[in-house]
Amino acid sequence: MKADAVVPMTLIGVVGTPKCLGEVVRFSDEEGPENDLCLLKIKDLPGVLMITPVEFIAPLRHGRKSFSVLGFPDSDPQGRNSIGILQAADAKGLVQMESEGALLVKGGFSGAPVWSPDLGGFVGLVVTELNEQKVAWCIPSRTIAAFNPELRVRFRIPESDRPRIHDYGEDDPNLLLFGPVSENATRRLTARIRTAGSHFRVDLKYETLDRNRTIRGGYVTFVMHPSFTSEEEDAYELFSLLDESGVAENHFWCIESFTVAAIGDAGDTSLTLDLGKVRPRPRGFR
Repeated sequence: MKADAVVPMTLIGVVGTPKCLGEVVRFSDEEGPENDLCLLKIKDLPGVLMITPVEFIAPLRHGRKSFSVLGFPDSDPQGRNSIGILQAADAKGLVQMESEGALLVKGGFSGAPVWSPDLGGFVGLVVTELNEQKVAWCIPSRTIAAFNPELRVRFRIPESDRPRIHDYGEDDPNLLLFGPVSENATRRLTARIRTAGSHFRVDLKYETLDRNRTIRGGYVTFVMHPSFTSEEEDAYELFSLLDESGVAENHFWCIESFTVAAIGDAGDTSLTLDLGKVRPRPRGFR
């Protein structure tokens, strides 16, 4: 395979199942199933298609999350669904899939996007399988984002994986999960705090310092303290899109300080900031 090569395609799931040509934009020439990726651009398609881009998820943990995937084994044009449970990533970064339904993930599923109901998004692409053991593997979202940085990927911590606080005076889960660094050679997390009535407004800013390092995933997830709540929304995770300059911003209101984390690059970059150490800070914020 080479760049600019043209291959025939059939668009599954589109009304009329149209056939078209796909131009190879990018592919990996490295060996191993974890590198079995190719990006195609649809061309010469008659008419206009309204297809909404799908959202991919990079979770804190894959283990024990459910999955559902549609494949086309034995060249069956109707397609078959397989369900099961995800396990942790292996040494090559591939996520193990264990089939639990009547149909297995087998030949004909390769390249299919893997949906996880527990995470509310796609977590990867099927790449290889062992039928006899009812096991398959998928390339996870963060690996796909490294291959195709334009793919939008949100880092997520579902409720089942959110930390439980046993001692509110001592436990700081963001430091344990994401480390103590608020700035590295390529990314920086800062905050501005000001008085807003009986509360304090915190403006968060995630910056890309080294533009030579490719920005991946498009999103930054700001992770709050588990006790931080809002009557209007799930306030534990706040999502922001990076702008063209590699900056993502968000804000919230609180009555006291805690540690905030920012996760970018499809889960590969993690920063934390102790709001109690931000200077300057308004009177009474502690």
